Formats: sequence, structure tokens, C-alpha cells
Amino acid sequence: MPLVEDNIDTHDERLTGTFWDRFSLQKSGGIIDDDRNTWVIFHEDEFNMLIYHYESIISSPIGRILHNSAADSLELINADLANIRRKFFGKKRLKKILVNDWELYGWGVNNFHDSTMKTNVFASVAAGFFLSTIELMENCRYKLEWSQKSSLTINFKRLPANNEMPSPNLIKSIPWAYQNDLPSSIMNSDVKLESKELGWSIEGRTSFLLPCDFFNRVIFNSSGFVEQFPQNILERWDLVGFDKLYSNGLIAMLEASKEVFLSNDNFVYLRGEGDWSKTIDKHMTYFGYVAPVFTSQDQFSTNFEMNLSPSLPLSLGKLVGLWERANGKTAKCRIVLSTQSVKLAISPLLTFVLEDSN
Repeated sequence: MPLVEDNIDTHDERLTGTFWDRFSLQKSGGIIDDDRNTWVIFHEDEFNMLIYHYESIISSPIGRILHNSAADSLELINADLANIRRKFFGKKRLKKILVNDWELYGWGVNNFHDSTMKTNVFASVAAGFFLSTIELMENCRYKLEWSQKSSLTINFKRLPANNEMPSPNLIKSIPWAYQNDLPSSIMNSDVKLESKELGWSIEGRTSFLLPCDFFNRVIFNSSGFVEQFPQNILERWDLVGFDKLYSNGLIAMLEASKEVFLSNDNFVYLRGEGDWSKTIDKHMTYFGYVAPVFTSQDQFSTNFEMNLSPSLPLSLGKLVGLWERANGKTAKCRIVLSTQSVKLAISPLLTFVLEDSN
């Protein structure tokens, strides 16, 4: 007889309730807060893998890009909190809010006075979030040097910076970067969080919440670093209507997101067109991914449509991974951008023509 029954629920009811009181799951699949910032939940190992694949694809280290993108995205999210600091006991209240936010996001426990932090988040990303938080608390700009002491411990050194440094701009050149005004109903989530000594987990896997704006800034900020993709990557992605200003970063994120899904042992079995809806619901709902709509399928391609949403690159890449796992073939994707959505046609990259030997 097993010592632990399989159906024992280990989730933290208080933590889970607090989390879903703060965030809402849209029927479209996105996770939003009250200010309509959009977020995704990542398992720690999958996030680290995404960064590994992204760097490999663009053939360039992106530690500083990750750091700056994290700092800028969190600064915009927390911009309205600056008003709290000006009130009576405002700095103390602000610190409490920010400490609680870090715990709720799964980023670790931090009092923001020590030069050391413990976190499960990738070091350069955590350093960016730390920098943004410190600058908000102290109303002062800093330059930050960091080093990773261990897999969970990061050391920081703050240096004075130009206090006139402007606030980050919205990346309006990316058409899917911000939540559009399309109506979307709210649904209940089955995702339950488990408390850990450091952060939280989902079904035993260390996880955390990340702003979608961070990923889109990585795409935008790294596109210029790509001189030329290998031919085997270029031939898989046909982008129509997308600006060259960010298309290289987008291709890299699509490919990296796909590879993250394929690196796991997710089983995908489709008996026919009717199975796509429940397959998408199983693999792409609840963690903040956009839920695509299956539109048609023929002997040449499988077709989907997605509303524009900040998690679009991650969602498209994962969907293509689903298709490849289900079909056992490498995909060629044509993505057409329109005002409020994208249309995706997936077909096999290689088509074999059998000729009659007679």
C-alpha cells in the first residue's frame, strides 16, 4: 500500500485564493490583472530552457537584454504605485506592497535592503525586477551589477545613475504587445498553487508569474542582433504583414517556444479535426496562453486563427509544437497579420512525391 495516496491535494488554499483574487483568467486563455496587464505562468525549467533556445537561435548572449526588458516591463506595471510613496507612511506601505507582490508572483522573498537575494527566477531577469523595485522604493535611478553566488542566490551592487533617465516607452510598434479592447469573459481556473520555502509550485514543479511585456521587449530589443538565421529556421516561418523591425526577434521566440514544448514528454494524440478543441484546452488554457480557434483542415494544411494578445508569440510557438508532436513532422508555418488577429496555416515542411515507377 502506498504511503501517500495519489489523490491527496497539497495546494495552499490561501495562496491560491489570493492569487486568483488578484488575477483573472480570460476565456481566451489570457491572464490579466485589474490594470489589464497580461501575464503568463512559467515552470522554472521551461523558462530557463526558453532562454537557452532563444540565445542559441540568435547566436548571441542576451543577459543584458533580459535584464533591461525585465526592469522596463515591471516599471511600467508599477508606475501608479509611485503615488503611494508621497503619502504619510507611504514608503513603508509601498515596501509592504512590493514585498507581497514578489511573493505572490513566485519571485522569492526579498526585503530590498540586503545586497543578496534568493529567487528561482533566471538571474539576469530577477536582477532587472530587483532594479525596478529598488528604484521605485527609493525614487532614485541606479546601475546594477550582479553575480550569481549559487543556483538560488544573487549578489547585487548598486551604483548611482542619472536621475533624469526617462521612463520606458510602450513598444507600440509591436501590434500585439498590449491588451486590445475585444470583449472577453472571465472563467474559473483549475490551477492551484503549492507553497514552498522559496516561491511556489504547481503539481510539484517550481513556477512563477511573468509579465508578457517582458517577452515582447526581449523580441523588440534583440531583433537587431540577428544578422542572418540559418536556412533551416528561415524556411519554417513565413511572416506576412509583420514589420522587419521586430520580425527576427519574433521568429526566434516562436522557434524557442516550440522547442520548449517539444523538449517535454507531452503526449498529443489527434484522431480527427474534432479533437483540436479539447487538445488546445488541455495544453494551452489556464497558464496565460492565447487559445487559438481551429478553422479548417485539408490535405495541405491545418488552419487556426488567434486574436492579437500580448502572449501571442509564446502561444503560436506552443501551438506549432502541438502540431509537430501530433503529426510527427516538422512544420512550415505561414502567419498572416491583420488588424485584430493572426491567421496561421501549418503544413509539413517536407512533402514527398511518390512517382509511379511504371
